[in-house]
Amino acid sequence: MQHSSTAQHTAAGHRGIRPATLAESEYVASPYCERCGTDEFIYLETFVPATHRRDGSVSKLGEVTYFCSGCDDFSAHAVPASWVPPGWYFG
Repeated sequence: MQHSSTAQHTAAGHRGIRPATLAESEYVASPYCERCGTDEFIYLETFVPATHRRDGSVSKLGEVTYFCSGCDDFSAHAVPASWVPPGWYFG
């Protein structure tokens, strides 16, 4: 599986996040650092769960933004509708 980042890098070493939307990108994957080749150092910043229609079909995929402490990279993209962060639940 190919992993790509939708993060935009700005001047002076500061990175800005522009989360992808389904209209902008078809990239959908679990959080993973392409630079480090692992999800071991991933820290989630935001998670927006998928939304569903009344019939149970997916109306919008979930989205995440995250930081990799291994290489200091940021990323944001859509995640599969069934994906949730480990230990996450509606409370």
